[in-house]
Amino acid sequence: MLKKGQFDVARKTIYWMLAGVVIAVVLLAFVLILADYKYDLTYISPNLKASMISLRFTNIPECFAYQDEETGRVYPGIIDLSKFTEEQMENCYKTNSVSQINFKLKLQNKGLEVLTNNYRNNPAPNILTPVNILVKDGEEISGDILEYGVQLGI
Repeated sequence: MLKKGQFDVARKTIYWMLAGVVIAVVLLAFVLILADYKYDLTYISPNLKASMISLRFTNIPECFAYQDEETGRVYPGIIDLSKFTEEQMENCYKTNSVSQINFKLKLQNKGLEVLTNNYRNNPAPNILTPVNILVKDGEEISGDILEYGVQLGI
């Protein structure tokens, strides 16, 4: 009788040790799956960041958007050609290093381009979709295509 009781205790001990290992592995896998899910849920792609940042160039007066001097109204989507300069780009969007998102903006019909301070001319920058915009040159407003060259970090 004593030997049978010892066998039962040993069998239960082995069972609970194996069950403990299996439960620990399942819990660890669950925690890792949740962490990966949280990362996937909160991940913002670099292209989306670049697209959101690029909206500032045509939508705020500190960049290139046309602002009526009399009313102070800003016209999003209309670029004031007198503002389309390197100096204005420095005031509008300045980066601290080449590892940040840098831009090259080019007006196709006018043949003008401006670069952020850390943009490096490489042969194949990431190009965002060209955008149809209006350009105000003095009193004249004409259509043009604005091309965004984007460097997501070197």
